[in-house]
Parts: sequence; structure tokens; C-alpha cells
Amino acid sequence: MSESANTHVDPQDTISILVATDIHLGFDYSKKRGGQSDESFVTFEEILKYGKDNEVDMVLLGGDLFHETKPSQTALLKCVELLRKYCLGPKKCKIEFLSDSEHIFRHCAQKHVNYEDPNLNVSMPVFTIHGNHDDPSFGTVGSMDILSATGLVNYFGKWTDLKRIVISPLILKKRNTHVALYGLSYINDQRLWRLYRDDKVELIRPTDLETFNIFVLHQNRVKVRDAYISEDKLDKFLNLIIWGHEHECRIKPEFNQQGEYFISQPGSSIVTSLCESESKPKHVGLLKINKSNFKIKPLKLQSVRPFIFDNLVLHDHDIKMRNCVSLANAISQYVDQYIENNIMPKVAEQITGYPGQPLQPLIRLRIFYDNDSEQFDTLSLAQRYCDEVANPMDMILFRKRKTGDKGKRTIEDEIDDPDDIAELFEGDKGENWTSTVQGGIKKYFDMEENKDKLTILTVTAMNEALNRYVEKSDLDAFRSVVRNQMKRTIEYLKAQDVETPEDIREEIKIFRDKRLSEEQEEQNNVSELLNKSPQTSLKDLKQSRLQISSINVSNSDDSDGDLNLTLSKTKGTGRGSRGGRGSRGPRGSRGRGKSNETNASILKMLTSRSAQSKKIDHVIISDSD
Repeated sequence: MSESANTHVDPQDTISILVATDIHLGFDYSKKRGGQSDESFVTFEEILKYGKDNEVDMVLLGGDLFHETKPSQTALLKCVELLRKYCLGPKKCKIEFLSDSEHIFRHCAQKHVNYEDPNLNVSMPVFTIHGNHDDPSFGTVGSMDILSATGLVNYFGKWTDLKRIVISPLILKKRNTHVALYGLSYINDQRLWRLYRDDKVELIRPTDLETFNIFVLHQNRVKVRDAYISEDKLDKFLNLIIWGHEHECRIKPEFNQQGEYFISQPGSSIVTSLCESESKPKHVGLLKINKSNFKIKPLKLQSVRPFIFDNLVLHDHDIKMRNCVSLANAISQYVDQYIENNIMPKVAEQITGYPGQPLQPLIRLRIFYDNDSEQFDTLSLAQRYCDEVANPMDMILFRKRKTGDKGKRTIEDEIDDPDDIAELFEGDKGENWTSTVQGGIKKYFDMEENKDKLTILTVTAMNEALNRYVEKSDLDAFRSVVRNQMKRTIEYLKAQDVETPEDIREEIKIFRDKRLSEEQEEQNNVSELLNKSPQTSLKDLKQSRLQISSINVSNSDDSDGDLNLTLSKTKGTGRGSRGGRGSRGPRGSRGRGKSNETNASILKMLTSRSAQSKKIDHVIISDSD
């Protein structure tokens, strides 16, 4: 096997594949400013055009076709329209599918490869795994399942058994060339790391065919303690790895000496974060395979929004005070001129003229300073460039320059700080995973002095909500978890014989400890809750409002117990309760007195610690490097 540049091969024996990953349909920087653009769909169309113009045999996607785990109907509609436009047609697909389709597509509604469907005319088939952003989670239906049911994509690599992974290949044939395509959709990196550590990941190798072996996966490649997949741990019989999830474009195949295979990392198709790796030119790859030889031709994407990432070390520039009232003011003016004279010309170089390319650039300027007096208010610059830049409010990022031995490093070393990163993530014991944010949260609340700071919420639920928010952009995750845990606690209290605030507090702790002792069941409950469709969640919310008329969560320094709850049982007649002048109190009835007293006690206890409820607005997390 080799990466060959030989062009004198029989095209009838050559399988041509367009390779792309992390397209993130539905992502739009303009939304942060109240605008709207179709930049992700413009780029997706450019990718499909590349495939059609180069007459590829198939398109291979490495996950994260959608940016959100629950994409909007508009995003789904536009995706379907583009797939129909470029993937259907009278041209006959020249590759044969030799694997057992019933087994490969056992998780799909259509259990066969789409170009063999007599009801469809597929000229350019798309094969895809799912990523962390479009992960359906625990076997439920996701966006990839919907696209698969339409017959527009071939969805493979979905795996729900988290105890052992056994992957069968898709065997593709074009005359004398055979390709074994292995796919593994996104799995939690720590969990997959442990499976590899315990030798519980198996790729079944064909024994009766000489195949070119490709493995496409969607995981962390950058070393983050045990939350990544080591490059040299994959099966050595593989020839080429297509690595999704990492957004830096490293599409030129890199040879791994330990694994004896090549790795190609196409990177994301659009810019989704303001980090240096995203500022590199975006490409997709034209992969051609002839028997045991292959080559990848990078195809530059012309429709990508311009993005300039730059560093300004104030120590290296002679900034004069002139007529400025302060040093900070002088630096602000200098930075303004730097953007105008150094950065904006680079922006102009990235304007390609491609139809639909966004013209407002993304800019990230990191300013390294020595003294706090060198920092300035960036609002004036944001206003200055608000019509020219897509991200004026987070265009500038201040960093304090390191001194001492580390200060002797080059600026590249100082920026990335590889020694500090290596020290932070050194070690690979599976049981010690506290380097992650979730691990830090768990470690904090496991401390003896902090155990009683969470009474309603559990660490398991919070970490799962955090994971959904970060990895899948599930904006409702925290809201759903908080409401669900409050509802479950209230239902538990109503079933207990409690009357005094002390009894209520004690029962809440008992219920909390019970959930902590059943961590796996708690994990399953939270996962099931978050996997529900928006319609189902809304229905559950309406039902819960029959018992919980209003819920306000107030901020607290040390506890989630500061809850302002109004408990009431209503019949849901459609009108609000009558009140005002002359209103009578509720009539007494047999068996209700104790329930009302209990509700009043719960209410009094839960509200006694919070004199005033504070409104919680949307949390805005700005991009950073």
C-alpha cells in the first residue's frame, strides 16, 4: 500500500471518493447579531458540486453534517433539497456493494444501500457516519436516521452496545479494486478510550479478498488525557484513516510509523470557533483508489467566510503616547491602525468572489501585554468595525505575556504552551478523569465539605446536561434537567409523611442519597429525558404544570436548594382561578387537609432561604481560543 502519484492507471479500476467532514449545517455567525445567512448550505452545495464536476463514485462524510443534535425543519429541508439536486440522476453508479446490507444497515429503516433501491435513481451516493453534534444517543432517532429513511444517504457506523464494539466493513468493488470501509460514529471519548484500552474494539477483516482498508471515525485526535483516541492504537491492517471531529485542515495524508497507516484529517468545512487552527484554508479531498494504491487531491473551498487570526505582542512594538491621555488610549489607537493596515488587507485576499460567500470576515486578534495599564476598553473598536466584521464584540482577546524561563520561548510556543498542556494531561489511568470539566465538577461535590451543597440536582444530571450543551448544542438541556429533577423531588415529597420543614429537608437528602447510590439508573433517566423529542418534552412540561404552577430558580452561592415553588393541584379547566373582590377560599373536603398542609410546609421550607427570586437570563458563552 502506498500513496501513489502515478496517473497511468486504468480509470475503470479506480474508485473515486469525495471526502469531507464537519459541515455543520445550520451554523451561522450572523445569528449572534440577529441576522441570518446560509453560509453552511452554500459551502455544502459547493462540496456536492465538486463531487458532481469530478464525477466521483461516492461521497464520504466523517460526521457532524448538522451543527445541532435537533436541527431545525428549515435546516433539514435545505439539506434534503441539496441532496436531491446533486445526488439523484440518471447516471448509473459503478460501484458494487458486496456486504450483507441487512447487517450493515440494521439500525436503518431502509436496510440496503440506496443506489440499489429500484425506486430511486441515485447517481452519486453519500455514505456518512454521525458526529457528536448530530449524535442520536442511546439508539434513539436522530437526523441521520431521518435522512437515511428518505434514501438520500447511506448511514453506517451507528453503535449502541457500549460494552464491546465489533465493526463489519462495507465491501465496495469497482472491477479489480476492492475497498473495505469501516465506520464508527461518535462515541464518548473517555468511554471509547477505555474500550480500546481493554481491547474491546474489533474490526472484522475480510479473509477472502485483497482490500484497501479505510476507517472513518469522529473522535478527539488531540491529546486530552484519556478523552482522546491515540493515533497508534488503531488496527495495523488499515491503510487509510479519515479523521473527523478535529476542525484543523490536515488533509494531506500523514504516515503513522507505529500503526503503519496514513491519516487524513479534512477538517471542518466552515469556521465555527475563533481558534488558530480554524484560520487555515479549508479543503475537501478527492480520494482515488486503484487496487492497493491511493492519492488524495486537496480541493480548496471558495465559499468559506474569511477568517483572520493574528497575534500582537505589545512588547515588540514601539507605541508612542503622542497626544493621547493615557497609555491604554495610545494602544487602542495603535490597534485600530494595525487592524486597518495589517488585517483588513489579508481579509481582501480571502474574498474569492464565489456566489454566496459571506463578505463580513471573522477576526481574532490576540494582544499580549505586560502591564494591566496596557489593556483598554474594546467597545469603541467594536463600534468602529460593527458594519465590517461579523464578530466585532469578541474580535480582540487580551493575554498576559509570560515572563521568566517560559518568556524566552518563541511566540508560537508561548501561545500554545505545550509543556503546560502536557503536564496537565499527563497520565492515562481511566479511573482518574478529573482533568475534564465534568470530572472537576464531580471531584468538587464528592468532597466531604461540599456533599450537602447539592440537594435537588445531582452531579450526574448536571454533567450530562453540560455534555449535551457543549457537544450537541442542546440549548434546552439544563432547563429540562432542572425542571425534571425538581418535579421528581416534589412528587417524592408528596408521597412521604412529612409536615415540618426539618422533615422535608431530611427527606430531600434521603431522596438525593438514593439517586446517588443508583448512579447508572440516574444516568439512564437523564439520558431518556434529554433524548425525548421537543414535542414530547413540551407535553410533559404542560402536564407538570398541573402540579407545579410556577417555578423560579434563584441564584445561590453554595446550593441549588434556593428554590421558589408554588405548589397547587388544578383541574386544568382552561380558565385561571377566580379571585379578586369577594373571592372565597378553597372549600374543604375530606382527605385534603393534610395534603394542603404538606404543600404549605414544602413551600415554606423551600422559600425560606431565598428572600428574593432572581431572574435567570439566557447564558451567552462567547467563542475563545
